[in-house]
Amino acid sequence: MPCLARNATELARRSARGDAALEGRIAAEGMRILGRAAEDGYPLPPPCYARQLIDNALATSGDAVPDPWAEEKRKSTELALKLMERMDEIPGWENTPEAARVPLPRTAPSLRGSGTLAASLSDFEKRLRLAIAGNILDFSIYADLDIAAAMETMKEAFTKPICGTRVRKATEVSLSRNGAHLRGSGTLAASSADAQERIPPGDIVAELKRRMDAAKSILWIFDNCGEAVFDRLLIEPYREKITLAVRGKPAFNDLTRAELAESGYPEGFAAGGVVSNDDGVPGVVDATCGDAFRAAFSRADLIVAKGQANFETMNERTDKPIAFLFLAKCPVVCREVGAHPQTIQVILRNF
Repeated sequence: MPCLARNATELARRSARGDAALEGRIAAEGMRILGRAAEDGYPLPPPCYARQLIDNALATSGDAVPDPWAEEKRKSTELALKLMERMDEIPGWENTPEAARVPLPRTAPSLRGSGTLAASLSDFEKRLRLAIAGNILDFSIYADLDIAAAMETMKEAFTKPICGTRVRKATEVSLSRNGAHLRGSGTLAASSADAQERIPPGDIVAELKRRMDAAKSILWIFDNCGEAVFDRLLIEPYREKITLAVRGKPAFNDLTRAELAESGYPEGFAAGGVVSNDDGVPGVVDATCGDAFRAAFSRADLIVAKGQANFETMNERTDKPIAFLFLAKCPVVCREVGAHPQTIQVILRNF
C-alpha cells in the first residue's frame, strides 16, 4: 500500500503539469482505487493496481501527458549508453573478450565478433551480472548524468553474491484452471508441494546458461529503460532464437516499442521479433495480454523475465520454465523469496 500510494501521488504530479486542482483530483481518485483494493483484500498482483492508477491519471487529465515518464526514460537510456562506454573501469570486465566489451552502436544490427560471445561460463556470468546491474541503478537518482557516481553503483553488481533458487513444480496446472481467478489476476496458484532449493551461485549461473544454450525458443521480457541497454550483451548470443517482449503502453519507466531502437535493438535484431503485453500492466497478466504475446509465450520453451514486477505477476505460474532476474528491493518481495534487501536474485521456476 505505501508503495502504491507513492505511485498515485507521483503520477498525479507528473500528469497535472502544475495544475494543483487537477493534481488533487488525480491523487484523490488514485487513493479511492487503493481503498477499494484494500477492502477487497488485494485479489490482484500489485502491478495490476499500478496500471489502474496510470489509467486513472490519463483519463482524468484527458491524456494531456500520454507518457509521464518520457523524459526519465530518455535520460535513463542516455546514461546507460554512456556507462557502457566505460565498462573497462569495472574490475574484471577488462578481461572479457573484445566482442563482449564493445558497446553496440545504436544503429548496428549486431556486436562485432558476436560469434565469440558466451564462449565460457565466466563470460556468461559477467554479462548476466551486467544485465542485473541495470536493476541496481536507480536512474532517477542519476538524472543529471553523474557518470562517476553511477559507475560506482554499477560496480556493486560485480561484487554482490548471486542468490540462486530453483523451484521445482510439483504438479501441472492448466491455464484454463480456475478461470474466474485468472480473469482477475492472470497468475496461477502454485502448489504447496512445490519444492524450493537454494543453489550455489556458480551452479545457478551454470544451470541458466545450460538452459539458454539448449532452448530452441526464448521469450525475453524486458523491465526498465536504461536496464534494457545492459540486457543487450546477454541477449546477443541468443538473438537467433529470442523474441523480445515489451510493455504495450507507457508504464512507469518500463520499456515499450518506442524506446527499443535507442536502447540498441534495431528492427530485425531478434529473430523472433517483438511482442507487447498489450494491456500495459508493468508485469505479465496472462488473462489480459494480447494474442501475439500469448502465442510467443506458448511457443517459447524458456522465459527470461527481468525485474520485480515480472516476478510479482508470474511467480506462481507453473506452465513454463521461467528465469527471474532481479534485485530484491521492496520488503514484500524480500519476504516472499526469503532474501535480504538489495541482493541479486536468480530464481529458476519450473526447472
